[in-house]
Amino acid sequence: MNVLIRTTANGNEYWDSEAKKILFVPAGMRPSFEVTEKPESMLYVEAKPLTDTPVFNLEGMNATQLKEFAEENNIEVPGNLKKPDTIREYIEEQLAADTE
Repeated sequence: MNVLIRTTANGNEYWDSEAKKILFVPAGMRPSFEVTEKPESMLYVEAKPLTDTPVFNLEGMNATQLKEFAEENNIEVPGNLKKPDTIREYIEEQLAADTE
C-alpha cells in the first residue's frame, strides 16, 4: 500500500508500507504505482483522556478567579481562606474528594 504523506515544492513523498520506505515522485510527474487514498489503518483517531476526571489548571489564578472557579463547580470556599495558595489547595482537595 502506497500512501501520500507529504507534498513539497519539489514533489510528493509516499510511504510504501510493504517495503517500509519513502518513495519520492518529482513535481509534475505521476507516480508509477498505485496510491491508496485515506486507508483506514492510517486514519487519525482522536485521543481520549485516560480517566473521566476533567483536568483543571488552577496555577496562575488569583484569589478572585479561584473563588469564581469554585462557585462554577459548586464548591463552597470557607470565608477564612484568603490566600490563593490555600484556596487552590482547598479546591484541589474538594475536586479529589468528588472523584472518589
